[in-house]
Amino acid sequence: MNEMIKLLLSLSLSGAILAVVLFALKPLVKQRLSKTIQYYIWIIVLIRLLFPISFEASVMNELFYGDEVSEKIIVDLKTPLVTDPDQGGSLSRILPYMGVKANVARGVYNLDSDHRRYFQDLVNPYLISIWLIGVIIALSINLVGYARFISSLQRGNIPATNLDEGLLAKLLGGRGRIGLFRNRYISTPMLIGIVRPRIIIPDIPYSEKQLANILRHEIVHFRRKDIGVKWLMVMATAIHWFNPFIYMIKKEINHACELACDEAVIRNMSPAEKQDYGDTLISVASDSKYPTGVLQATMYEEKQTLKERLVAIMKHNKRSKSITVLSWVLLVCVVGGAIYLGPGTGTAGGKDALPKLPISERKLGDTAGASMYDLVEISRFKTLYIGNHMKVGGIAGRLPVPDESFVHQYISLETSERPYKLTIYHELPPGVGYDGVWPIETLDASFERVLSSNALVAFSMVDNMDEITFAYRNSQSTGVLDMSKYDSRFSFSRGAFEKEYGDLTVLGQNIERLREVLEQRAKGGSEGAAGENKETVASNK
Repeated sequence: MNEMIKLLLSLSLSGAILAVVLFALKPLVKQRLSKTIQYYIWIIVLIRLLFPISFEASVMNELFYGDEVSEKIIVDLKTPLVTDPDQGGSLSRILPYMGVKANVARGVYNLDSDHRRYFQDLVNPYLISIWLIGVIIALSINLVGYARFISSLQRGNIPATNLDEGLLAKLLGGRGRIGLFRNRYISTPMLIGIVRPRIIIPDIPYSEKQLANILRHEIVHFRRKDIGVKWLMVMATAIHWFNPFIYMIKKEINHACELACDEAVIRNMSPAEKQDYGDTLISVASDSKYPTGVLQATMYEEKQTLKERLVAIMKHNKRSKSITVLSWVLLVCVVGGAIYLGPGTGTAGGKDALPKLPISERKLGDTAGASMYDLVEISRFKTLYIGNHMKVGGIAGRLPVPDESFVHQYISLETSERPYKLTIYHELPPGVGYDGVWPIETLDASFERVLSSNALVAFSMVDNMDEITFAYRNSQSTGVLDMSKYDSRFSFSRGAFEKEYGDLTVLGQNIERLREVLEQRAKGGSEGAAGENKETVASNK
C-alpha cells in the first residue's frame, strides 16, 4: 500500500478511535466538566486528524507497519530486485510497482491462495487519485460557498453606529481590533474573517444589554481564535471526506465551541445577568441555514440546541477544585491517548521505492574498533522493529565488511515468527576474485571479530532482532537473489551477546558505552559472546 495512503488511513482511524471514546464518555462528563475543557479535548481530536505527530511505538505504527513483513523481505542494496516466484511470490509486493499485466506475465500471483494481492495491485495506483478528487471537490464546495457568502455580505454591510462602536471599544478594552457592521440580510450575529475579523449583526434594534451580550459573545470567539479552528475543521473534513466520523466530529466541535463561548461570557455574571444573556440567546435564535463553506462563529444558528445551552447557562457555577483537577487530568489523558495512537508514519522518507543503501568496502584488518563505525550516523536508524526494512537496511548498509574481496548486496528480514532474523548477503564486486579456500569453513580471528562486532552493533540498534546471519558467495549475482549460492554463512544470536553485555537495547541508547565495548573487543580485552561461545553464536551453515 502506498505510504501516503497508509498515513492518511492511520490519521483517520486514530482520530475516529479518539472520537468514539469521547462520544462514549460524553454522558458522564458533559454536566460535570468545564465546557472549555470539553472544547479543547475535541480540538485535540482535530489535531490528531491533521498532524502526523507520533513516535515509533505508536498503535497505528504497529498496526500499519509492525507486521509489514510477515514473510521474508529482500532489499537489494545496489539494483532493483526481481525475485523468482519459485522462491516465494509474496516477495514482489515490496518492489516498485511494475503493473498488474507485467506481474501476471511474470507469474507473481501464481502461488497466491486468493486474489487479494492481485486486486490490491489493481486498485492501489488509483487510490491517491480518487482521494485527491474527493479533497478537491470538498475544498471547492467550501471555498466557493465562502466566497459567495462574503460577496453577499459585502453588498449588505453598513457601518455600525457610533454608539455601537463605542460599546465594542469599551468591551475590547484596547485588546485587539475588530470591525463592526450591521447587515439587513443576516438573521443572527456572527464573527467572520481571520486576517480582518469583523462582527456583523442584523440591522434591527437591540437594547444596550442585548447588544453588550452579543458583542461579548463574539469577542470571546475572536480571542479564542475560533475562526482558525473552523478553518482547520474544513481542512480535516476535506482530507478525511471518506470517513463518516469526520462529519460527527465537525458537528460536535461546532457545538462545543458555542457552549465553551457561553461559559466564558457568563463566568463572572450574577444570576440576573445570566438570565439576561439567556434571553438574548432566545431573541437572536434563527431558523436560517447558511450555505456550506460559511466559516463564521454565529451567536446562534440552530434552535434545537437552544435548550441545552440555556440549561448550561442557568446551571453554571464555579467548579470545585476536584472537578478542575479532574478536567485537566482528562485533558492530559486525551493528549496522551492521541500521541499513543499516533499516525502510521512508518519508515523514513515515506516512499514505496526501496532505498539504495551505501555499500561498505572497507577492510578492517586486525581490528574492529569503534573508529570503523559511524555510530552517530548508524544510531539515526535505530528502531524497535526488525520489520522496519528502511531503517534496518540503513544499519546493515553502514556496517563495515571484514574482507575487501566482498561487498554488501542484499538483506532479507524474517518476521513471521520468532526468532526474528536478519541476513546480510555479500558477494564479489565486478573484476574481483577470491583467493582463499571456498567455502569458508573456519574464520580467522580478525574476520570473526569484525562479524561479531557488526552483529553487536546491529543487535544494539534493532530492538527485537533475535538472530543475524552474514552470508557469502564467491561470485556475482545476476540481479536475482539465489540463496543457494551463498554457501558460507555465519550466524550470531542476541541471547549470547546479552549474557556478556546485558540488555543490548540499553547499550544501543548509550553510544559512548557502545563505543567503549567495541574498542575493548578490538584490543582483545573481551572476546565477548563470540569468543567464549563460538558453537552457539557463530556457526558455518
